[in-house]
Amino acid sequence: MWRTIVHIFVLLLTSLGVWTIEICKFDHEDDFHGSHVGLIISPMMSKSMIRELEVYWNHPKYRAGSDQIEVYDGDPVNGVKPIFVLVPRSSSGIKSTGIQAEYVPTVNLTFHRQCLKYHVAWLRDGLLRKVNCFETRPNWMAERKNSLGPLRMNRVFIPGTHDSASYAIHQRADREDIFEKYVITQDIDVLAQLIHGVRYLDIRVGHYPGTKEIWWINHGIVQLIPFQNVIDQVKTFLDNTEEIVIFDVQEFPIGFQKNLSIHRQFVKYLEKQFAGYYLPHGTGWLTTLNTIWSAKKRLIIGYDEEQVVSMHDSLWPCVTHQWGNVRTVEDLYRHLNSIETSKFRAYRLTPRSAMAELTPNTWDVILNRLGGLRQMANRVNTNVTTWYATEWQLTANIVAVDFVRSSGIIETAIEWNDRRTSYC
Repeated sequence: MWRTIVHIFVLLLTSLGVWTIEICKFDHEDDFHGSHVGLIISPMMSKSMIRELEVYWNHPKYRAGSDQIEVYDGDPVNGVKPIFVLVPRSSSGIKSTGIQAEYVPTVNLTFHRQCLKYHVAWLRDGLLRKVNCFETRPNWMAERKNSLGPLRMNRVFIPGTHDSASYAIHQRADREDIFEKYVITQDIDVLAQLIHGVRYLDIRVGHYPGTKEIWWINHGIVQLIPFQNVIDQVKTFLDNTEEIVIFDVQEFPIGFQKNLSIHRQFVKYLEKQFAGYYLPHGTGWLTTLNTIWSAKKRLIIGYDEEQVVSMHDSLWPCVTHQWGNVRTVEDLYRHLNSIETSKFRAYRLTPRSAMAELTPNTWDVILNRLGGLRQMANRVNTNVTTWYATEWQLTANIVAVDFVRSSGIIETAIEWNDRRTSYC
């Protein structure tokens, strides 16, 4: 009933010239409309396993006894035999496969959409009904210029990462050391995140004047990698795609001390490094994606110091981080539900990022009560994916997660951008 009302309303606006859109058509009798089956990579790491493939699914009209999920190391359409078989016992869930995915270095990723070997299929009575693969999405925004172009950033469902540059790359299974446990938030570098489909980067910077590279990526007080490494990765991505990236400098934990001269020095560095890439503030967050594409400058630099932003046209007001500061999955759900159902949500001009991760306190870290960031992400990421695919798919703006490949948030965002703009 509600869908019919929405379609009538949209048709009325279209006839009045308010919108020009094409209403989608779909088969209401198709049991697989709105269903999903996909592959993710577990964030967990041990001496015996790393990058374990997991299957996640959501199929409201699944049929017990008729349905089966299979995983392959190639395209099943070509007759490849399954390497893992699962009989679903519920309409949604996640299942570990025991399969260690091959290590793919960033240098082997391309700037074209590609399946990274592994496929998954939903079969009904032995027939393939839905096929998906573990894939990269380096051009998903540009592929949707017609539908996304008229929108502002606060109206697009954007997949993001939390502490994007706090990454560590492991080729082989190994025991996680104490340093990594509460510091590392991603298992691929920033370029790989962008190639996989991330478009929002949460960046933290430290100032170390006594070192050769004075600007560093930090996670809290921990110094990680030279800032230049991340700049080079972002420029490589922008050079090879037409995508729009939000580069949001959110914290200055070391070496700034509210010193405006240091901020000005850092902004001068950013402007020099990103010359020709960054879009001047101009109309700010009222800017549409079409305007950004027309300007041919597709990097938005957000900055978490209002006084500094007011002094530099290169900087935009930073994205609003919506933290729950919670330690359980149940509390995270309550937090996310409160921000996604808030009546004030629609009136925000600045994009907002739902920070969809657990937050340990000092004693949690000292006593290791939550098991580390990998275990925390393992507990929440598939839940976050399900919540945003089934409850908040129409309200989501930016959703930032740890260990992004262990969630389906990129696929979910792309799918629901399509469905939002086609009113399906």
